[in-house]
Amino acid sequence: MAAEIQALDHVQLPIPLGGARQARAFYEQALGLVEWRDPRLDQPGVLRYRLGSQRLDLCEGAYTGVAPQAHLALQVHALDALHARLQAAGWPVDRQALDAQVRLYVEDPFGNRLELIERLALPRVPLHVDPQRLAI
Repeated sequence: MAAEIQALDHVQLPIPLGGARQARAFYEQALGLVEWRDPRLDQPGVLRYRLGSQRLDLCEGAYTGVAPQAHLALQVHALDALHARLQAAGWPVDRQALDAQVRLYVEDPFGNRLELIERLALPRVPLHVDPQRLAI
């Protein structure tokens, strides 16, 4: 049987030592995530959040910053409501549209960049095939 990568299991982002309070303020209050606890995995300095069937882990440790283009992309429903909540909480948000997606970029308190995406429904376009163009 051939090995096969099936899905993303979790993403782990660094946060500086002592950053849990700031992380909770951003991820729980501004983004609305709920901390997920599992006694088998719990350890000091690690916060975990469920994202559907995936998981986000925030791990305290020696923090050296992040690569400028590294980011976590999260698929969101009701992006406008989340945008308003982030702005009300004072987080600078960069809004962009690309193809069939609207996206926001926001940084957590530690400089980790998050891309928040809402996929837009594509309009249904009737397919019309001209029989003359199919003739050989």
